[in-house]
Amino acid sequence: MEKNNRQKNKRNRKSHAELERIALYAVGVILLGLVIGLAVKNYRLKSKLDNHNEKDSVATGTSADSDNTNGDASAATTEKVAELKVQGTVECTDIAVPVTEQEENYNGEDLADNGCPYAIKINRQENIVTIYKLDAAGYYTVPVKAMRCSVSPVGETPVGLFNIQLKWDWLALFDNCYGQYVSQIDGDTLFHSVPYLDTTKDSLETWEFNKLGTGASLGCVRLCVADTKWIYENCESGTYVDIFDSDYYGPLGRPVPVTRLDNTDETGWDPTAGTAVIYGAESHSINQGENYDTMAGIWAFNSQREDVTDQLKVEGTVDNMKLGKYTVKYSFTDQGSEICKSIEITVEDDEAPVITRVPVEIKLESYNGQADELADLVASYVNAQDGDTLIRTGVATDGNGKTLDGQALTSLGQDVICVAVNKMESNAGSYTVVCCAQDSSGNRSSYHTVTVTVEK
Repeated sequence: MEKNNRQKNKRNRKSHAELERIALYAVGVILLGLVIGLAVKNYRLKSKLDNHNEKDSVATGTSADSDNTNGDASAATTEKVAELKVQGTVECTDIAVPVTEQEENYNGEDLADNGCPYAIKINRQENIVTIYKLDAAGYYTVPVKAMRCSVSPVGETPVGLFNIQLKWDWLALFDNCYGQYVSQIDGDTLFHSVPYLDTTKDSLETWEFNKLGTGASLGCVRLCVADTKWIYENCESGTYVDIFDSDYYGPLGRPVPVTRLDNTDETGWDPTAGTAVIYGAESHSINQGENYDTMAGIWAFNSQREDVTDQLKVEGTVDNMKLGKYTVKYSFTDQGSEICKSIEITVEDDEAPVITRVPVEIKLESYNGQADELADLVASYVNAQDGDTLIRTGVATDGNGKTLDGQALTSLGQDVICVAVNKMESNAGSYTVVCCAQDSSGNRSSYHTVTVTVEK
């Protein structure tokens, strides 16, 4: 019996010990849960405080430092920059922007049908001849060809409306030279080729050929042989010839030189009278928005010296409103062989933005070096635009083509109003800042001066 009691007591002690272990384990789990919960709550609180401090730092210009050498949480703040306060009313002045003929697209007179298939317009200022045919309304408005010419550089080529009269295969000109494929415009004013020393086709004054596109004649309208021959053969007597001055290149744009002669020391052939070749296709740049036609000024001749321009195959297009580089390929077949030429047209922006209003004087309560804020303030009173795009953003500059942190203004790559604040001081007094508008391509408007008065 005593043995049974001992065994029973042993079992009881064992059961108590097991219960104690279970209880301790449960308490441990509860405590661990509390610790984890407190840690998560502390982490969330800390994150919230950090975010709050960051927002305060951005809003007030303060910087926070949560650690120091003693492990204490402390914050080092900088003094809040005072806002610029404008005193009184800011008076502004409007700036007149002259409207150029190019903006008006002036293109001579409106010419109504006179019974001829074509009409000719000559932009004397730009040395461009453009051929037109009739539209559905009976006016010569549909462009056919653009040609590079040479008129008088001193105004001897008359302006006005004329009609083609007589024609000659060859005609003696002034200064003991001759013109080929001559069409009379008015009196001694003629369409003709670049001069020849005599009536042989290998006696071209080569030194005059490369001048096409610039003023070089004594009053006539010089053209390459291919161009003046086209007028001679296609524009009958009575054809309108309208001569005027304008900055506008015309609907087909400005044609490039058909080619250039390398050897101009001796007489030679007009290169557009050559064989199996494409002329006028040269890589060049045009301004964004400038009229461009892939066939303007282009000629093609086969090996029999026949004009086969209408057989040209053109591959590639040019978007004259989008900046970039475009490849255009011209080709035709001559005696089973492909004659081809590829060019690259670059559309670039070289038109400066304009400013149409600037503040005369801005009075400030005080100024303590808030350069960026001052640039934005000045810009807010400026009216500036690049084409149809308004320019709003102000940038403080050092007056030497750089931002205050040393970046070149031409590398900004965005439309901005540049405000040179290098002469500003914090003392009371009147100072000048200079502003201009700059587009994303680095083109700048005219410069304007604004007075900034610091009252105290």
